[in-house]
Amino acid sequence: MKIEYYFSVLSPFTYLGADRFTKLVSQYNLEVIEKPLDLVGEIFPNTGGLPVPKRHPARQKYRLLEMERISNKLGLPIIKQPKFFPPSDPHLPAKFVIASNKMGNKLHFGNECLKYLWSMDKDLSDHKILQEICEKLNLNFEEMKNLALTDEVNIEYQKNSKDAVNNHVFGAPSYVLNNEIFWGQDRLDYLEDALKK
Repeated sequence: MKIEYYFSVLSPFTYLGADRFTKLVSQYNLEVIEKPLDLVGEIFPNTGGLPVPKRHPARQKYRLLEMERISNKLGLPIIKQPKFFPPSDPHLPAKFVIASNKMGNKLHFGNECLKYLWSMDKDLSDHKILQEICEKLNLNFEEMKNLALTDEVNIEYQKNSKDAVNNHVFGAPSYVLNNEIFWGQDRLDYLEDALKK
């Protein structure tokens, strides 16, 4: 079974769902097509969403409350307002994820980026941090960097966002199974129900 996984390494809700999604992938032997995308630059303006600072204060406050609730429920540490959110180059870590995929390392690099931002307060636009993640996963940083900065990867990154909009995906994380969208980490139970069928 194939799952299209639309996500952003800058999304706290992607972080909160990453471990559970990875377990489902293993449990059901899923083929995952990772599609890191540009939420703020492409998805929100084309689907009616707003970046966090432009949302009404009530929505901003509730977002932080939900992050805390889910974090407590799952026993996952989270820094609700990390210093480096958003990073100075929000596209760089996504391009590293695409490069990682092309080098045969699926899910792990993106999951590590999420942890580094949301539980370790690290700057994902810092090459030293990306190098640290590469070393942790036994990946060659220079090779990854060279690949991440190619036109090929940039085109794929842009295409991921266009695919998302064309397929009615409007937020992250979104899991698409048989053209059915499951939006949000709180829909993983429904995704598993569909997998069981």
